[in-house]
Amino acid sequence: AVNKENQLQGQNGSSSKPAAVKSKSGIVVAGIDDVSVRFSKCCSPIPGDEIIGFVTRGRGVSIHRTDCINIINLPDFERGRLIEASWAADEGKQDGKYMTEIVIYAHNRVGILTDLSKIFTEKNIDVNSINSRTSKSEIATISMSFAIQGTEELNSLISRIRQIDSIIDIERTTG
Repeated sequence: AVNKENQLQGQNGSSSKPAAVKSKSGIVVAGIDDVSVRFSKCCSPIPGDEIIGFVTRGRGVSIHRTDCINIINLPDFERGRLIEASWAADEGKQDGKYMTEIVIYAHNRVGILTDLSKIFTEKNIDVNSINSRTSKSEIATISMSFAIQGTEELNSLISRIRQIDSIIDIERTTG
């Protein structure tokens, strides 16, 4: 309500610009900062990602990345439930942590998990879960879930992981 009052003042000319939006969730949905939101687990959006909201039945708005497979494959009859969403203006300055997941593909070798663990320890990132499996052709698929502040920190982490010997590719999960 405060934000709307400030915007009205700006329209009346008594204030030169509207107040910055402050949101508990870090998300602003269609200009409203106090709507109930939850972050979808299928694509795990973090600050810096392009996001969109999906109006759920009874659970507020579910926030997805715009490249989420569930949003891309959304049936036409559900598209009317999509709503514009963005990160709050001050979100990058907060100490909030957001869960995300990456999948690492590598040539399997002794010590690869140790090398990964060292990087996460160096960057002070707590790993929530890890799952590793190796194919018959000795390609390791390692899924890692962890809390991070945003895309800048994630890109730095991915860049560092790419320096490990035997890494083939790294992807974020998209649903």
